[in-house]
Amino acid sequence: MTTYLLVVLIALFGALMRTVFGFGEALVTMPLLALISFNLQTSTALIGALGLLVAIPVAIKYHQHIDWSTLKRLVLGSILGIPIGILIIKLGSPIIIMKFLGLFIIIYGTYNLYALRHPRKSSLQINDKYDYLAGIISGILGASFNSHGVPIVIYGTAKKWDADKLKGILQGHFVCVGSLVVLSQLGSGMWSLDVVKLLIVIIPLLFIVIPLGNWISTKIDSQHFTKYVFMILIIFGIILLLKN
Repeated sequence: MTTYLLVVLIALFGALMRTVFGFGEALVTMPLLALISFNLQTSTALIGALGLLVAIPVAIKYHQHIDWSTLKRLVLGSILGIPIGILIIKLGSPIIIMKFLGLFIIIYGTYNLYALRHPRKSSLQINDKYDYLAGIISGILGASFNSHGVPIVIYGTAKKWDADKLKGILQGHFVCVGSLVVLSQLGSGMWSLDVVKLLIVIIPLLFIVIPLGNWISTKIDSQHFTKYVFMILIIFGIILLLKN
């Protein structure tokens, strides 16, 4: 019972993170679920389903800012990457997967902390054909770690999308790819009775968490809060590398 309570609290915290910042729930929830030794496949299926549920209302909110041509290329790339991610989570060693995730989180958190401290302008122009590559990476990370938003955020920032365009494409991508990821996880047997039971408990609580997240996002200095989140993510990543 204690473990399930912790899982519910972790999942709600992830939903709060997604609502406040628009992405990042898997980077918080997956390490925490690993730290309490919760089943990896159950964790992946649960967070994938919740990520999709949280993304839908946000995508509706920003639908007018979606660049449909870019979104199409990203989604097509993700379709190619999803089967690879499923194979990683089904056939790979959980310990190796967690260590890879820990390393990825450390690199991601460190990069963003550096970027916050050393902002710079770049004249780099990225061809639209790389949308497919970003989509493939997103599909792989989405199916295996539910982190399909991270590559899109990094890629969109590199392409200098304005804030509204980034939010629109990101949330549209979450819905499209999240749906494919959840269906792939369901079809590959990653869902279990535990996933269904947890969703039954968590979904009603989202009606509290999502409005709370929207309220928090209007009240905090997001830049400073993001810095603290990246620092915490680095700590989680180090713990995952040292675990087992």
